[in-house]
Amino acid sequence: MNKLLLFFLFIICLNHASAQQESQLKGKVVDTLGKAPLSNAVISLLHKKDSTLSNYTRSGKDGSFSLPHIAKGQYIVMVTFPKFADYVEVVNVQGQAVDMGAIALTQKATLLKEVVIQSGRAIRIKGDTTEFTADSFHVKEGATVEDLLKEFPGFQVDSKGQITAHGQRVQKVLVDGEEFFGDDPTMATQNISAKAVDKVQVFDTKTDQENLTGLGGNSQSKTVNIKLKENSKKGAFGKINVGSDFQKYHDGKALYNRFVGKKKVSVYGTKSTLNTGSLNWEENQKLGIESDFEYDEVNGYYYSIGSGDDFNDWSLRGLPDSYTAGALFSNKWNEDKYGVNGSYRYNRLSTRNQASTLTQTILSSGLLYKNDYVQSNGLNQQHAINGKYEWKLDSLASFKFTTAGIYKTSQGFNHTNSYTQNENHQYLNQNNQGRENETERKQLDNQLTYKQLFKKKNRQLFMTLRFGLVEDDNKGTLNSVFSKYDAAGNFLADSITDQKKLFTGSSRTIGTKITFSEPLTPKLNLVVDYSYNNNNSASNQASYNDAGNSKYEILDSLYSNNFNLDVSSQSTMGVLRYVGKKTRFALGSGLSALQLNLDDQYKDKKTTYHFLNFTPQASYNYQLKQQSRFSVDYRGTTRQPNMNQLQPLRDNNDQTNVFIGNPDLKVGFNHRFSSSYSSYKVLTGTSFYINGSYGFTQNDISNASIIDASGRRTYTPVNVNGNNFWNVYSYWHYGQGEKKLIHEIGFDANGGRNISFVNKEKGINDRAYYNLRYSIRYEVKDKFNFSMGPHAGYNTSRSSLRQVDNNYFNYGGSADGYVMLPGKIELTSNVYANLRQKIDAFDSNPNIITWNGNLSRKIFKDKSGKFIFVANDILNQNKGFNRYFSENTVREDRYQRVSRYFLLKFEWSFNKMPTGK
Repeated sequence: MNKLLLFFLFIICLNHASAQQESQLKGKVVDTLGKAPLSNAVISLLHKKDSTLSNYTRSGKDGSFSLPHIAKGQYIVMVTFPKFADYVEVVNVQGQAVDMGAIALTQKATLLKEVVIQSGRAIRIKGDTTEFTADSFHVKEGATVEDLLKEFPGFQVDSKGQITAHGQRVQKVLVDGEEFFGDDPTMATQNISAKAVDKVQVFDTKTDQENLTGLGGNSQSKTVNIKLKENSKKGAFGKINVGSDFQKYHDGKALYNRFVGKKKVSVYGTKSTLNTGSLNWEENQKLGIESDFEYDEVNGYYYSIGSGDDFNDWSLRGLPDSYTAGALFSNKWNEDKYGVNGSYRYNRLSTRNQASTLTQTILSSGLLYKNDYVQSNGLNQQHAINGKYEWKLDSLASFKFTTAGIYKTSQGFNHTNSYTQNENHQYLNQNNQGRENETERKQLDNQLTYKQLFKKKNRQLFMTLRFGLVEDDNKGTLNSVFSKYDAAGNFLADSITDQKKLFTGSSRTIGTKITFSEPLTPKLNLVVDYSYNNNNSASNQASYNDAGNSKYEILDSLYSNNFNLDVSSQSTMGVLRYVGKKTRFALGSGLSALQLNLDDQYKDKKTTYHFLNFTPQASYNYQLKQQSRFSVDYRGTTRQPNMNQLQPLRDNNDQTNVFIGNPDLKVGFNHRFSSSYSSYKVLTGTSFYINGSYGFTQNDISNASIIDASGRRTYTPVNVNGNNFWNVYSYWHYGQGEKKLIHEIGFDANGGRNISFVNKEKGINDRAYYNLRYSIRYEVKDKFNFSMGPHAGYNTSRSSLRQVDNNYFNYGGSADGYVMLPGKIELTSNVYANLRQKIDAFDSNPNIITWNGNLSRKIFKDKSGKFIFVANDILNQNKGFNRYFSENTVREDRYQRVSRYFLLKFEWSFNKMPTGK
């Protein structure tokens, strides 16, 4: 009896222990709109580690469900119901009952192609927008948005902060839909904490009007929008970095952001001898606080000298010494009826550089080699102001005014020593030249937009008014000695130039555009627009020779110009746009007429040009499944010659290359076809993406060159047929989560054909580039991670003028690692290798392997401080190098870059927000 009693007690204890190891999962499935219960919904429970099914059930009449006897572990809960989007969520069962509460499902018809996924790799796809949920991607403590972006499938971030998404360059970064310091996008990606981010959206760069038509836009560039968590918009956060080697190099940065309700204030400053301090990637031609300034056909007709962007790391050549500072203010009030956003930036950058350019020119009669050696110094400064004001009259009407102003000055000096040789290495010419320049530019762009919605769905009206001003004032000197040699390499004669150059220019642009959308059916819209643009400009360049008394008083009319130009255009477009549950398409065409009135005051000659432009466009998108999409697009665009090709400014800055305009150029027409496919599988974290494009141009504009016996090249633009281009980009990504191998395989290729004429012979150049890459990543949270990505590529270039073997392989890749050492010391290392096969054009073979590393330790109780020992370019191989193929030439550029240094750095981040400390 006692034994039987003990046996029953043992069974009871065993059941109790077992019950402690198991748990129950319950919840209720409802409609997200009416909150009505959904009965017979399928609730599946899958093991997270391998996605195998553990259990399943259906919801009752009241929408409730219960899954009993669940062992400890991580699971994926999937809820499905007909005509509703799937719901997926990761749950962690720890021996206690888990109540998921009300699970709201959204009808697919309501989503309009939207896919809602909540998982370890949360992704939402809505039309052309892909949205990533930040908390679903693990990053280490103290990570920034830039670190977060590196975790997204199809994203790459290079050492300069340049972002590539799905093979396309990200040219704009927004924070909650607003610019963050104008055109300095990495001010956001490198300084905002990943923990403050709710979602990250990526989409094609388009204006409001282009979104309305479903056509146009820059399909080759992406925009990233960082959406902050609501509780991250309260309080303040910032960062201070200070580093030095106590001799040559130093680097410092401070950033402060404060949120008070919807009011935001940000300030920053930098001082560096390692980079430009300003973090923008390329010139923002419209300077706008938003990139929605409408394109118009009159752009490109104002003569300008020295108006490029000199404040970005992407184009930096030489050794920098920089200062930057900026401030930003934004606010919305009265229930978002009013909104303002403004920023100011100051940049100061001085550089010194030693560079060389080696060029091989392919002729049917032989090869020419040109060598340029340049020493240069420059100082560039600018003040930039951006502003935006929004006013919502009511729920249907709103105004938006944007303005952008810039004042830029630059001073520069360069000394160039160049010579040209034939393939027997006999001299044909030699040029010794010195140039000094001082430039000043003032520019202002303004845009006023009116948006009117109507009670009838999808009926919309956009009206835009643009006004822009530019003033240029430049002066400089040119001193050169150009020497000629005969076929045997014997000296013949010198040509000496000693000139002072003055340039003044002004431009005024005004334009308007009206776009109207009218719904023909619930799914079909007609969109029409009309625009008018006018530009009036004046350009005066005067070259003066030395009168013999060191006074430059003799006007050289050959290299002087005085032009007045009036350009006006009118254009219209009509588009039919269809939006269905799975299918979207748009079909339309535009027509524009352009007139140029050119007044050459030196020659007392007036010329009028007329161009008619035709722009048919079509787009088709199909949602194959909830997580996969296919699209195909066609765009036809007219390519009209610019002012410099029709009537160029005569320029003797490079006496080995003389450019002559062609007033008889015809308008070209470009055809571009593109297609893409994307898919994502939530359970395995697998994604696949591929896009490709092909285009050709009728009456394309190329060059016809005459190269004389001394190696001097005179070239002029001409129309040709047969030019084309193509490109392909794809990637496959597999894996998700911690302690899992994550793989990515990518392939990209591009190429095309260029036709030109050299010494009256037709030259056909075919080029192609193929690149295959593979990457693997593994991470153990806060302990270590590593990633490596080898790649191999092959370049081909073939000219019909002469068979020259300039094909070559390039290999390389990157390896990154992080490990937590004893004493809470963190070690990180990065190696990037670029190995190129030597080509026949040049003797050298510039292989570059850069290895960077640092040791760091966090300090303070909240770990907000960090000491870092930085080792940059440990192998001392960081050299500037680029290789180019164009028409019948091959060129290699070499220039200085910041190479090996060792730095002691202190970093302090503070976060006085609900999500921080």
